[in-house]
Amino acid sequence: MSCRKLLITNNPALCSTVSSCEFVDGDSLSVLLRVRDLVHKGWVLLSHPLYGNLRPYQHPYRSVLVEQPGCKSNPYADLQSLEYIENALGVYSSEKDRIPTDDTMPGDVKDDFAFIDGELMKETLSRYGMTVRESLNKDAERR
Repeated sequence: MSCRKLLITNNPALCSTVSSCEFVDGDSLSVLLRVRDLVHKGWVLLSHPLYGNLRPYQHPYRSVLVEQPGCKSNPYADLQSLEYIENALGVYSSEKDRIPTDDTMPGDVKDDFAFIDGELMKETLSRYGMTVRESLNKDAERR
């Protein structure tokens, strides 16, 4: 059975290069809140919401890969996914006043952060067969 995988992100550069993506217009906490809503509906985390060991105030972008309900034998909320997303929300909520947004920084700095987020997600996306379009690879070649 083939299951739908979906990248939830506030990184416009990454979302434009992935075949199945939901863009969240907001900060990284908004991304985690959207993922939490999906986990409560039975979606399962395929990537850790605190990947990259970056504190919430260090990076404006957050991306999380999830899989649709019904792909696992349990149709209810996955307890491990729920624990991971709730812990991540606790970390981010405690620092919500310090979370940067991409509209507060120059374009070249946004591009650098977007690139880092893409690099951190690249192996996970590849592992789960997510298509990364050429524009992300061309951006990397220019660096």
